[in-house]
Formats: sequence, C-alpha cells, structure tokens
Amino acid sequence: MYVATRISKRFGGVVALDGASLTLEPGTVHALLGENGAGKSTLVKVLAGALRPDEGTLELRGEAVRYGSTRQAAARGVAVVSQELSLFPDLDVLANLFPACRPRRAGVLIDRAAMAARAAPVLAELEFHRPVGTRVAELTLAERQLVEIARALLEDPAVLILDEPTSALQSDAVARLLRILAALRARQVGVVYVSHLLEEVLQLCDAVTVLRDGRNVLSGAPIGEVTIDSIVHAMLGDRTPAPEPSAASPEAAARPGAEAGPRRAGVTLRGVTVPGVLRGVDLTVGHGEIVGLAGLAGAGQTAVLEVVCGLRNPAEGEVRLPGGAPRPRSLERAISGGVAVVPSDRKRLGLMLDKPLWENIAQVRAVALGRTGTLLRTGDLRARTSAAMRRLGIRAAGPDQTAGQLSGGNQQKVVFAKWLEAGPEVVLLDDPTRGVDVGAKAEMHAIVRELAAEGRVVLLTSTDLGELVQLCDRVVVFRKGRVAAELSGAELTEQEILRVAATGRNGNGNTHE
Repeated sequence: MYVATRISKRFGGVVALDGASLTLEPGTVHALLGENGAGKSTLVKVLAGALRPDEGTLELRGEAVRYGSTRQAAARGVAVVSQELSLFPDLDVLANLFPACRPRRAGVLIDRAAMAARAAPVLAELEFHRPVGTRVAELTLAERQLVEIARALLEDPAVLILDEPTSALQSDAVARLLRILAALRARQVGVVYVSHLLEEVLQLCDAVTVLRDGRNVLSGAPIGEVTIDSIVHAMLGDRTPAPEPSAASPEAAARPGAEAGPRRAGVTLRGVTVPGVLRGVDLTVGHGEIVGLAGLAGAGQTAVLEVVCGLRNPAEGEVRLPGGAPRPRSLERAISGGVAVVPSDRKRLGLMLDKPLWENIAQVRAVALGRTGTLLRTGDLRARTSAAMRRLGIRAAGPDQTAGQLSGGNQQKVVFAKWLEAGPEVVLLDDPTRGVDVGAKAEMHAIVRELAAEGRVVLLTSTDLGELVQLCDRVVVFRKGRVAAELSGAELTEQEILRVAATGRNGNGNTHE
C-alpha cells in the first residue's frame, strides 16, 4: 500500500497542494483526476520523488519514506511513465530498456543476449512484437509508450504512475493498454492513473480521487459510485463567472463584427486531413470572430493552428486565408501573409530572454516588412516599443530592459506586442495565458477582444475551459482528430466542453462522433 497523507506544497506565494491525500492499494488502478492546475502533476512529482512536500507524509508498505530524488523513489519500487516520453530516439529498443544497469559478461562486455532474455517476457506481456534492435525513432507513438512501460516494469515496481497514457493514442492502442492494466493488477502492482479521458476511467479504474485547487474533493471513491457527471462536477464545482464580459455579453455584442448573422469568412478549412492527427476537418472563422478550439491532449486542436500557420502540411483538404489566399507553406510565409502566432511556451518559442524588449518586438516586424524593403531603424523601433508598452500595459523600465527580467504576465504581453507589430489579419493563440496571474490574464483578454473588435480573425486554444467560455463566440471541440461538436450560446459551458471532449457526447446523450 502507498499512502500520501495531507501533502502540501508551495511555490513562492502559489499553493499547489493544500493537504492532498491518496491511498493506493496493491493490485488496483486508482484514477487521479482534476482540471489543469488542480495539483495532479505536483502530487505525482511528490509520489515519484521529484519534489519534497512542505508538509505531509508518505508511507510505502507501512514504512514512512522520504525521497531526495526520483532515483531514491525508484529504488523503493516507485516507477513513472510520463506523458512526455523520455526515450532515446537514436538508440534501439533494448538499449532504452536498460539505460543504466545493463547486464555484462565477464564484468566488461554488455550482454545483449541476457538483456533480450530478461526483456522478452515483459515485452510479450505488453504485446510488443517489434525486434528489440529497432531504433526507437522508427517506432510509432503507441509502440514508444509500450517501451516506456516495459522499462518501468523491468524494475519490478510496487507502484506504477501512468501520466496521461492514452491521451494521444489511437483506439486500438487504448484497448491494448486496458489489457496491460489487467495484467498489472494480476501482478499486484498498484497503478496511479492520471487522465482526462473520463469514459476510460470508468472502464478500467477501481477508485477515483479528484483534486481541485490542491485539495481533495473526492477521495478514493469506488468506481461504481461515480458517474461522468459527478466527476465533472467534482472537478469544476459550482463556479460563478469571473467579473469579465463573456462572448455573449452586451459588451462583446457591441464590438464591430460581433452583430448577429454571418460574418465575412476569414479562415476556411475544408476536409483537412493530417495522418494520425486530423481527419476531415471543416472549419470557417469570420472576421471579428473569436473561435475557441478545445479537446484533450492530442485531440487535434493545436494541429489546426499548425496547419493554418504553415507548420504542418495536410495530406488532403484545402485551407484558405483572408482574401482567398492559399495556405502558407512555412511560418515565414505565414508571417508575411498576415498570420500571427502567439505560443504558450513564451520562454522557449516566444521570446529572446537575454535581448532588450525593442529587439524582441522588432523580431516579427522584420520578417513581415522584409518584402516591402522598409528599413528598420533602432530609434524608430525603440519608439514603437514604448508605444506598445503603453498600449498593452507592459510594466517595464523601458524598451532597453531585457525580456528575462519581466514577470510572466508582462513577458506574455511582449509576445503579443511583437506579433501585433506585424499588423496581422489572422491571430492564432495557443494557450496564450498559461502560467500568468489573474490580473495579467484579464488584461490579455481585453487585448484579444480589441483584436476582434478591429475585425481580425482570432483562433484560440486554451487548457483553461473558463477562458474559452468567457472569451469565445463559439468553441469547436475536437476528439480523436475530428470535430466532435460546435458549442455556442447556452450550450457553451465548461461542463459541456469537458463532457464532449471526454466522451464525444453532449448532455442529452447524443453522440458527436
């Protein structure tokens, strides 16, 4: 038995866990659920030894444990298979199965025959049939997942933590994983199963714990005593709308282009297919419209943005930009064609943290205006940066301050500013307010509404369901690469988005697949 009792963890002034608890019985599958930001990932890191709790205790097999690293937790029998797989793509399957402790002959030579013999029964149990000499880079995502699980099982764990193991996999791989979990039960392995796929949770788990705001709202509830609706309610609670105008409010309706009736088409997708990612997607977004794209991880919503901005090439279908322009075939061409992309990972993709604000804001403008031969002078760029700081409320010492010195919310405003400098017609927002505080989020929402009021085409993905409801005119929900539903008006609620994304069915039980 693995027991976490009243675990608390803070990061500065942010409380990630506030007395969270979980009890895992041997030979059971225990679902750990919660909305993004509920504390699931932090609790998993505590269970796996990646984080030390500020308060609370851990007990494994009746003995108190305190880890200083994941290696110490692994030595005690705790294994993790993360959603972000940690395999070495250039090495073969066998090398990945034994990354640290490889059997040797005569104490010197690596004994691949002994490695293969030890791995064979585990791989057979997982229904993995590729040769162990195959490079991991040649495997499908489902096969890589199996290698990751096999590597964990070769350590003979007492506890296995599976973090979103089916979120991006096809249905046949999901069915295989369900059989694997049955085998793990038979081996008396306790499994912590982190997932957003509520239908699968009801199919395969024995108990459910739900976190909200770092606290337990359901604790080890038997699977027979919960429903999808009760889990959704536990995850979201009885929320009241934030004091911010929704897409259906009079303020939103008053903006140019927000009046009732059809809008002039801005971005159109017809029958767009990307193998393994999107299947026959049809979508039209009008000028002055904010359209949200929702779904579970890997459902296809982010891939739509990538297709529109030239980062993915569809195998079938047609994409048209404003004025009937064809789909750009690269990000640079997309920028030149009036497409802006605001990424969620501002530190890796959105900013040059060691450069001054004026250089960051000039970055996209240089590409967008390069076709016109316009000269970019430093003085002009500093002046434009100062103007952008005033317009967007960027709190900084001046245009020469480096981006890395700003708070997260102000960094994201700089990302907005640099794309707006290019004068885009189409604005693609990929989880644009992730990791920023409530005040900065409200300010960025105002920026997005202003973009729509100016007649821009706005496509938005977000892991914050409340953000989609508050900000969007309508939300298109994806499931397994297809459009599962389009929600607007009274239907556009957090509960309905989550229900359709997790099950493909609406509140009346009608299927969207």
